[in-house]
Amino acid sequence: NMAKHFNITGELTQELLAPGDNVNVSSISLTNVDSSTTTVDSVVDLYIEKSLTGKFYLLKGVSIPVGATLLHDIKGFNNKANEFGLYIKLTKAATFTLTGEIDPAASVTVVGVGTAFLSEVSIGDEIVVSGETRIVTAIASDTSLTVSVAFSNNSNDATPDCNPVPPVDVILS
Repeated sequence: NMAKHFNITGELTQELLAPGDNVNVSSISLTNVDSSTTTVDSVVDLYIEKSLTGKFYLLKGVSIPVGATLLHDIKGFNNKANEFGLYIKLTKAATFTLTGEIDPAASVTVVGVGTAFLSEVSIGDEIVVSGETRIVTAIASDTSLTVSVAFSNNSNDATPDCNPVPPVDVILS
């Protein structure tokens, strides 16, 4: 059985295995791969869910420090047809103020002045500019990143915030 690898970012619940995938899992490896200088713990919920039966948490609210790997052995798990799906959810960490200023335009491309996007922000993080929250989808440089939806408030923000959601590498084997 081949290992399955996922790079999980953002705060939405993500399906790792769908019911009926018929995958045998005996080990789950979770690694906090945050490359920002903020060194934020990843907070992870990992659970199996069966329709009409509910959720069973393997991990709930577990913190994984930057660079650390959590290895979770399971006594055999198979998600054959109409059985369990396997899901993961990351939780955002404490908000912090970004370096520099952002003057948003009516575009998904966000330009910063004196910003340090490469070292402070990760894909999947939320940034809050002039009271509007957007999810970071790409980072081109220290002064340019892309968000999921264009900002509508075009006023300059000298203290933009970031709600970090550190990325996690998941290996199922």
